[in-house]
Amino acid sequence: MAIDFSTVVYLQCMDTFARGITVFPVVSQPTGAAYFARGILDTRGTAIQTDAGMVVMSDQETILDIRESEFTVVPVQGDRIDIPAENGIPAAGLFEITDAAWNGGGEITLTIRRYEPPSQTFVLGKK
Repeated sequence: MAIDFSTVVYLQCMDTFARGITVFPVVSQPTGAAYFARGILDTRGTAIQTDAGMVVMSDQETILDIRESEFTVVPVQGDRIDIPAENGIPAAGLFEITDAAWNGGGEITLTIRRYEPPSQTFVLGKK
C-alpha cells in the first residue's frame, strides 16, 4: 500500500514548523508578481569532493523545504525568497535559489544563499 507522504507527513511538518515566505519569481514567472508561501528553513553541513574522497568541511548550506502541491509554479534556480520575521523569530533576509531537489514524494528542497544585489559602479561623468 502506497503512502501519500505529501499529506500524511509533509503537511503535518509544514503546519508545525513552516514560516511565511515571499517568493519573487524572477525566473520561473518573469512577468509574475511576488507571492506569499511557506517553507521550513534549515542549515546543514556541506560535503565537498576532494582528492581524498568526500570530506565534510566546516561550512554549511542553507535550505528551504516546500510542499510541491502548495505551488502552481514551483520556484526555480534564480528566483528569490524573502524570509521575514515571524512570531518572535527574527527575519532571515533575502535569498536566491541556487538549486532544487525533488524527493519524489511531494517535497522539494531549495538550496538558497543570501542575495546580494549587484553593486553599481559609476565612472566619473558616466552613469
